[in-house]
Amino acid sequence: MPVPQHSDSQAAGRQLLVGHRELRAQLAALRAALDEEGGLAAAVGGNGDGVSLVRQLRARCLEYCLGLHHHHTMEDGAFPVFEQRYPEIAPVIERLREEHRQVAAGLDRLTKLVESDDGQDLTWLRGELERTVVGIEEHFVYEETYLLPALGVTPPGPTS
Repeated sequence: MPVPQHSDSQAAGRQLLVGHRELRAQLAALRAALDEEGGLAAAVGGNGDGVSLVRQLRARCLEYCLGLHHHHTMEDGAFPVFEQRYPEIAPVIERLREEHRQVAAGLDRLTKLVESDDGQDLTWLRGELERTVVGIEEHFVYEETYLLPALGVTPPGPTS
């Protein structure tokens, strides 16, 4: 794909990376809290810790979901400009729009599950969170691999 001459496209690409970095950090913190709380609950054998974790997940999930929704809303608003400037990436943009819908649906499901969970089954909750995180990370990697070069921004190396 040709490197665009539009500095605003490059700025948008760099901003996308900043947003992904922040969202990844939030997910890492959420996973760490789940691991820490899950280990504590297993060590003490009590159910109260699971309830505490679910409360924390509810608060963090709401914050994360709002942040990701805002991030995707901004991207969706920029997509028509990118399609006009770089018609060759129209299939990439369409896939990203569909992934945004899928990610939103996954986050809605996770939010409903967290809201209905009483903290009794941390293994199940951890599994649901991991499935959601994997989908989000796959989306970020696709976006960085196929959209950033079109915007004149070098994609980051593999994430760990």
